[in-house]
Amino acid sequence: MKATALLLLMVGVAFPLVVGYHVEPVKAEWSGWTSQQAPNNRVSEVLTCNFDSLAYVELFAGAKDAGGAYTAIVLDSGAELTRSAGDTVLDHGWISFSDWDNHVAYTKGKQYEFRFTRSGSDSIQYYYQGGNPALSDPYSWGWMRVGGTDEVCMDLCARVYGRMNAIDTTFWGATCLIPSWEPPYTQRNT
Repeated sequence: MKATALLLLMVGVAFPLVVGYHVEPVKAEWSGWTSQQAPNNRVSEVLTCNFDSLAYVELFAGAKDAGGAYTAIVLDSGAELTRSAGDTVLDHGWISFSDWDNHVAYTKGKQYEFRFTRSGSDSIQYYYQGGNPALSDPYSWGWMRVGGTDEVCMDLCARVYGRMNAIDTTFWGATCLIPSWEPPYTQRNT
């Protein structure tokens, strides 16, 4: 007798959060300042995308002083994709950006620039880690920019979180054939 079994797996809708980039703040003596003059009053991180849509971005900024609101901008080869307004009251803390003016589809494996600017007359105090690339730094696929200058030996203390596309009620099927089984027989010689 042969038996056939069918295995059916159903996966529901899922929106997993993905860490695209993550650097913790470091010692104050490792921080720097941007120029107070536009267009150099900006700092950014260029990184390789590993998500389908952007959830939120955070920048660890320093003293707020007389500066205005922070803004996060996402660029693709210099062209702006989306932007978000930030917070003017934080002092030496994480500034979070999650309300984007344009929802964009991102391409995994492509490099995007996450740029932070500030209104007002004050420059941006930013924090970074040194040691990039190639030897010991875990973020060697990207680099930091201060103003318009690449700083390939630095990583900005920022966080980028994205989301993967939903897996919508996908069915996976497998057929397992169980061969017929017969008990062993004994040959009797008489």
